[in-house]
Order: sequence, then structure tokens, then C-alpha cells
Amino acid sequence: MKSWLRTTLYFLAVILITAAVTAGVTVGVMNRSASDAVVMSVEEYRKLKDVLVLKEIMEKIDAEALHSAVTHDELVEFGARGMLSALNDRYAEYYTAAEYEAYLSRINGEYNGIGILVGQPNESGAPVLDVYDGNPAALAGVMPGDIITAVNGQSMIGAQLDELVAAVDVEIGETVTLSILRGAQTLEIPVTSAAVNIKRVSYALFKERTGYIRLDMFTGNCVDEFEEALKNLNERGMKSLVIDLRNNPGGSLDDVVEIADMLLGDCDIVSLKGNDAADVRVYRSKGRPVKVPLAILVNENSASASEILAGAIQDNSAGVIVGMKTFGKGIVQTTMPLDSNGGWLKLTTEEYFTPSGENIHGVGITPDIIVDLPADMKGLPIGQLDQENDAQLWGALDYVRAEANK
Repeated sequence: MKSWLRTTLYFLAVILITAAVTAGVTVGVMNRSASDAVVMSVEEYRKLKDVLVLKEIMEKIDAEALHSAVTHDELVEFGARGMLSALNDRYAEYYTAAEYEAYLSRINGEYNGIGILVGQPNESGAPVLDVYDGNPAALAGVMPGDIITAVNGQSMIGAQLDELVAAVDVEIGETVTLSILRGAQTLEIPVTSAAVNIKRVSYALFKERTGYIRLDMFTGNCVDEFEEALKNLNERGMKSLVIDLRNNPGGSLDDVVEIADMLLGDCDIVSLKGNDAADVRVYRSKGRPVKVPLAILVNENSASASEILAGAIQDNSAGVIVGMKTFGKGIVQTTMPLDSNGGWLKLTTEEYFTPSGENIHGVGITPDIIVDLPADMKGLPIGQLDQENDAQLWGALDYVRAEANK
């Protein structure tokens, strides 16, 4: 008997024993002459049959599939991915242990990669929202506003964001080829991976002592970086504040709650509901509210955690939202370990609601002050916008300065 098949049979035995214990006294063992008979419940038998189906498929592939070189671990991996594909959950993912470590490195802003910020892929591909100076993509000629249609020939049209990130996540020194749509041009740009380290927060104090904080993503060290920025601006006599969440695709729920706590008083930030409607998690702010007029800048690429912060500010009348309607991602994903093989699952487990009770999934948040960018500035990274002509920024600055001067 092959080692993997023996392991599978041992695993099945463990499943049966566990099921018997958790179900109570549902299994009776009766000695009849020289043999043992096992009695189990219908539900336990159904679960056993489900596992046996998978085992039988694996056996037949191993014995009958022509020129099959697939390993047992690969069959398990593809089986897991196949089950998730049945959920109609575009955010569901299965990670091997190594893939999960790489995923954590990416979201923490320290990883091997090519140094770009991309938006959610759509029917055209994945828009490049920013290209970080001095990193591989910038050096290879990738530009903000480009649309990635494929990576190494694999189509990214309508793909999941994690699928795109995984495709470009290669070892240092390896090269990926990006198929780029730039206006009417179609380009093939090879990019060689290197170590990338990205700060998530940048800030400045403008004229009239208006603080400006740009937050690229709610990951990595963003909470500490944001706290440092806020402290510095306050110490320099900030009289009003603009927080720029344009092109921010979201990130960690815990991070956005901590940042909201630095801006809001005693109030709700967000509530989460899962399959059990009676089980509601409410996150509240217990911090001191920021004591200056506040505006939050958003656009159509502001998603998820960005919308949580914008919704909390708007619903608690702590400031105004300026820009264009947000992306509309009002669901939360949870990662969970698999004890059986060290892998991880990411599943959509809850939907979130703003303090007023609104779920904005597929809807987005409508700004209090709607301002669009000039046509020739659309698609540029926020850091490369000409401030003099950035209508959205000026809409926010004009509002907070007028409020500060009252």
C-alpha cells in the first residue's frame, strides 16, 4: 500500500473516532463471534461517504490517469481550491503554508515583488494605481494608469486581486512579463523582482496650518505611522486636517479601527454581522476626537477599510467626505489555519454596517462634497497629482479652512 494511501486511511480512522466522540453515544461496538460490527448514525455515515468519494477519486487518478505526474499534496491543494470555487465568493482563497507567509509579507509592506499598487481587476484588467519610485516596476517602465491584462500570459481580466498579486510574487531575481494596455498601445514589459519596502503614510503641513495625511493602505505599520503623523502635525500647530484615502484599496479591520479611534470620540465605528443575525460585533471608539475641522478624500478606488473610516466619519458628523463615490466593498474576509496540513483559508465571513446601519456593498459611500478630477489627471497616482490643479484636494482644503476660520 502506498504511503499516502496509508496516511489517508489513518486520517479517515481519526475522523470516525472524532465523530463518534462529538456525537455522543452514537457508535456501539458489538462482538459477534469472531468479527466486530460498527453501528453509526446516518449523518456520520453520510460524512464518511463524502470523504470516501475524495479518497476514491485520488486512488483512480493515481492508478488510471495517463501520464499523471501529480502528487498527493497537489491533489489535496487543487481539491481545496475547487471547493472554494463553488462558494461564489471571489475573495475566498486557499493558501499553502508558504503562500500564506508570502501573503503576510506582502500586506505588511515588506516583501519580494515589483513595487506597484493595483486596484480590483475588472473586465478590462487590473489598473495600476501607483508605481513606487526606485522599485522594479518603475525602473522597467510601468506607469500609473496602465492596465495589466495578463502576467506571463495568464489573463488577469476579471481575476481576483490576490490572484494577480500571487502571479507577480516571485523570488528575488526572477522575471515576470506584464501585458500592459496603455491607451491604444499593448506592451509586454518584463520586470525583475527585488526586495520592496513601502511606507503606508506620508504627511505634510500646508499653508494656513492645514495638516495633510495620505494613507495608501491599512496594512503594515500604518497605525504607528499614522499616529506619528498626527502627533507631529498637532505639535506644529495644525488648525485643520485632510486625510487622503484616494486609491486606498483597504486592508486590516483592526488597523482601521485603531486609526478611527484616534479621530473619533465615544461613538460606534462599524458593526459586523455573519450568518447568525443575532451575533453582531460592534466596534466603538473610546478615544479623544480630533479637535480640528476634518475632511476625508475618497474616490472610486477607495474600498473596504477606507469605506469603514469614511462611513464612521460621515455618520458621526465628525467631518465631511470629499471626492467621488467609493468602490463599494462592504464585506469582511477572515483567515483561518488548517490544523491538518498547515495551510490557511480566507473566507468572506461577515458583512459590515456603518454606524447608521447601512451596508454599502455594491453601493459605495457618496461624498458630502462631490468633486471630480480634471480628465487629464485621472489615473495618475495621488503623489504625482499637480496640487495646483487637484480639484478634489482643493475642495477639501477650502472646506476645512473655512471651518477653522469661523
